[in-house]
Amino acid sequence: MTNDELLSRAKLQLQAGKLAEAEACALEAIELAPDQASGWFCLGEVFSQSGRLGDAVRVYEQAAALDPSDVGCRTELGNLFRKMSLPEAAIHWHGEALALRPKELVLNLNHLFVLPIVATSSQQIEQLRQRCLAGLDQLEKQAQSLELGDYAMSHHPFYLMYHNCDDRAVLETYGRLANLPMQSLGVPAARSQRPPTGRRRIGFLSGFFYAHSNSSAFEGLIRYLDRGRFEVVVIHLSTSHSDAIRDRIDACVDQAVVLGGKFKDAARQLVGLDLDLLFFTDIGMHPMAMWLASHRSASVQVAGWGVPQTSGLTTIDYYISGELVESPLSDCQYTESLVRLPGLPCCYLAENLVPATKGRDYFFLPQDEPLFGCLQSFWKLHPDFDNILEQIAQRVPQAWFVFVEGDVTSYTQIFMERIALSAPTLAKRLILLSRMNRQDFISLAGCLDVLLDPPYFGSGVTLYETIHTGTPIVTLEGEFLRSRFVAGAYRLMGLEQAPVAHSFEAYIDWAVALMADPEQLASLRRLIAELAGQHLYDRQDVVEGFADFAMEAIAQAGGQISG
Repeated sequence: MTNDELLSRAKLQLQAGKLAEAEACALEAIELAPDQASGWFCLGEVFSQSGRLGDAVRVYEQAAALDPSDVGCRTELGNLFRKMSLPEAAIHWHGEALALRPKELVLNLNHLFVLPIVATSSQQIEQLRQRCLAGLDQLEKQAQSLELGDYAMSHHPFYLMYHNCDDRAVLETYGRLANLPMQSLGVPAARSQRPPTGRRRIGFLSGFFYAHSNSSAFEGLIRYLDRGRFEVVVIHLSTSHSDAIRDRIDACVDQAVVLGGKFKDAARQLVGLDLDLLFFTDIGMHPMAMWLASHRSASVQVAGWGVPQTSGLTTIDYYISGELVESPLSDCQYTESLVRLPGLPCCYLAENLVPATKGRDYFFLPQDEPLFGCLQSFWKLHPDFDNILEQIAQRVPQAWFVFVEGDVTSYTQIFMERIALSAPTLAKRLILLSRMNRQDFISLAGCLDVLLDPPYFGSGVTLYETIHTGTPIVTLEGEFLRSRFVAGAYRLMGLEQAPVAHSFEAYIDWAVALMADPEQLASLRRLIAELAGQHLYDRQDVVEGFADFAMEAIAQAGGQISG
């Protein structure tokens, strides 16, 4: 078999998810032609898809050395180092790609949006933000001379929202740039052919309708929308995984669609679905969804709390949120018109709750000592949180603090090195557990005395998954939706004197006070579990509120919009 045939077979195996077979073909191709970059690049794709990021970097660097003109290889290296939260290396490799094609929009955006996933310090965040924002302003000035390109994009603006800033203006600038490729592709805007009466046709688009938090966030709404009023379509990106949860969601809708992998093909498919309303549930979590959302593919287009910030896109008409998680001043944070549904913007299905069945001994945790826990991903833990944790550790010296390691090795390493410097008392009382399945995760939450919600970006779906165990969550209610969900849930539950803080000092005081009185803490746990079960799940008022909004928005749109 020739080198080209081996590489073709490796790519087919990779597309089929047969990683071991793909690796074997790539290695054989390298053995036949060790001086050709294509074999090394193919092996890098295999390692990257396998999660072997360090191995992927090694072989991509070999490919880059063999072919100094390979833009794609340098882009992949930039994306890998960004994913590993190693921004200096990411900037270097995206810079090499950009130097080869300086007029290509995607390469410019890749080079600018290198933000720390797990930051080493607040200073690092600020430096990289300012680099990004200054470069974005310059890029917009030369926008008309840019070309789209055809290289792998990273998640450009996604990590901005962990910095506790109002990024509406930044996202609007990005949105204007994101709209350029759709204009150049010549895909026509939606022009509804739907009759003015009958069922309205609503589509929900995501790359994460499978065993993912996004499914938990939206399955109830998708399932319970009145089929007498609506025809419901679920739209999967080409990268979406297949599993039992995806099958369950597909089975409850009128139509399930998988988009093509190319922008132009996917955009034409969306327009061809002739939707009255298109709900992009998580703009920003996948580059394809972000760029598709910049095109007018339905008469009404909406975004929602799957990504808790504005899209910045003028092609998105409404942002779907809830009355208990938005402040009276929130409207100015959104490019879209803000829709406040009753309560919280989620109908979480009680049938999806997992009971907490395992005790502290299962996790080898101390049996009789106070346990705080922060079970969120490390990228949610802003460096400003370190001092809060350190002060709690100093004031409750007998307590232990439980964290769960990151899904990328470097995340854990960066966080632990940061804590050793910024919170030395905490570092001595920190318990780091391995990643675990959902059943164990819920049991772990139930084992802890108090959960600490990260400031700036707190719990969302995790709140629904864990609060039925009764473990109190101390939260800092901030200015933006992403920090207001736990406080909103307490209001919906009717919990009086809930552990909701509005300053760092009050947050620390709440954590200390809860640990100071075991009897009161036990009583609070029972009350939280009871109220959560009564008020938080299967919220049909959210579904009905969304349905009424959708009917009105579609009627106002008049069935035909250009944009």
